[in-house]
Amino acid sequence: MLGLSLSNDDWLLLSLLFFILVMAVTIYYVQKFRKAQFLDPVMIFLFFYCLFVLPLPIRAYITKEIAGDVTGHLPQLLPYMPWAVLLSALGLPFLICGYYSRLSGSIAHRLPRPKTGTHARAAYAVITVVSVLLLMDLARTAGGLLDFILLGYGSTASMFGKGYLAIGLPWMFIASLFLFYRFTTRRKKIDLLLFALALSLVILIQLILGARDMVLYIGLTVLLYWHTAIRPISTKFIVGVAVVLFFGLNVLGVLRSSKYTDLADVWTKTADSYNEPEVSGNLFYTLTTGEFVVPFETLPQMMESVGTQIPPQFGLTYLKMPLFWIPAAVFPNRPLPLSNWYMEKFYGGGYGLNEGRQFFFTSEGYLNFGPFGVLGTMLFWGFFLGAVDRYRQLAQGEPGALMLYALTVAFIFRGIAGDSVSLLVGLPEQSLSAAALGIWITNWGGLRSGVWRDSRSLARFAEPQRAANLGSARR
Repeated sequence: MLGLSLSNDDWLLLSLLFFILVMAVTIYYVQKFRKAQFLDPVMIFLFFYCLFVLPLPIRAYITKEIAGDVTGHLPQLLPYMPWAVLLSALGLPFLICGYYSRLSGSIAHRLPRPKTGTHARAAYAVITVVSVLLLMDLARTAGGLLDFILLGYGSTASMFGKGYLAIGLPWMFIASLFLFYRFTTRRKKIDLLLFALALSLVILIQLILGARDMVLYIGLTVLLYWHTAIRPISTKFIVGVAVVLFFGLNVLGVLRSSKYTDLADVWTKTADSYNEPEVSGNLFYTLTTGEFVVPFETLPQMMESVGTQIPPQFGLTYLKMPLFWIPAAVFPNRPLPLSNWYMEKFYGGGYGLNEGRQFFFTSEGYLNFGPFGVLGTMLFWGFFLGAVDRYRQLAQGEPGALMLYALTVAFIFRGIAGDSVSLLVGLPEQSLSAAALGIWITNWGGLRSGVWRDSRSLARFAEPQRAANLGSARR
């Protein structure tokens, strides 16, 4: 009516401003009215959601240059980018509604909460032995466990199709957590020292392998467990850790290499790479041309393709999800993960199973049900994260329950950058199964003696306790 004609860049800018406005209102609401803390699940989700949504659209607004991991399909996706950002902003109220709903609280009350056990060292020993045996089988073709680790970043190629063996790597970390568990219950410095030594070995292996996402997952889990089970951590300290992790993981992405001859070669190659001039110029590359610009491309791609090149799946990808519980060695004709399917469909064949584009979590919703799938995915995540938050509140300081909580919340960034299989199969397989096994061992088969608290009896206990607290508050 006013004769204004907006370009695609104008629409993109408006959508970015709208997203930032909705995000700011959301953060204000959860902090002001819901008293959310910096390390609560909702705040961690919002932080990583911004990290995965904003970098590609902001880059596309500033420059159309294709560099690094920025998709070569960017010119075709530009008309859909503003609507992808807009839809991502509209999903935030659905997330919040689910998070603070009665349903999320009801789910939390029905989840089992383990009692404190006294055999944490036994849990550490058993899980460590199991993980080492799995890794030795995985490393057989490489010549041994040390030779496998020395493959460095190139080791990922030998892991695909052998996920049931590769879980030995995250399980080693889970094992070390039971030394931390022991420190939580005894508060003896020797337990903290043993945990620090075990964790240092795990991190060293992950650094040699160049597994940045695993290093971040380890750091977040330890931070969350300390914050909830040991002592609350100040916001300033959290910000400091976040800055160190961000720059450190960017440097690791530049320095990581493969096919080391021995441990001394790891140090030599790393030192030589560090002295190269491009290292200092890549401290922000994950936000401009790296990891954080990749997953979001799949949402505008689905918006362009679903209904034209691709028929809507109407929930089929979710129905296929349980098949990924079956190891590929047992079920070789198992459907491709969406990340690999995406590569075949939009980038052509010839790629290995270890080569893929991370499939953004709401993109799967769009693939199935269009815009309603995106909003439904956000609502589901709201229910899920709200239940996790209530679970922490109901845990009453039990270290086993808080370990499960920390492992789950630390997985948020991997769930955002992946499809439903990442969250509903990857999280239980890689983390929660080992943690549950360890908790069971700490009680020497305590499932038979009530290691899992009955939610109804806990609820009966909570009501008079809450009434007592209210009475004392009034006094």
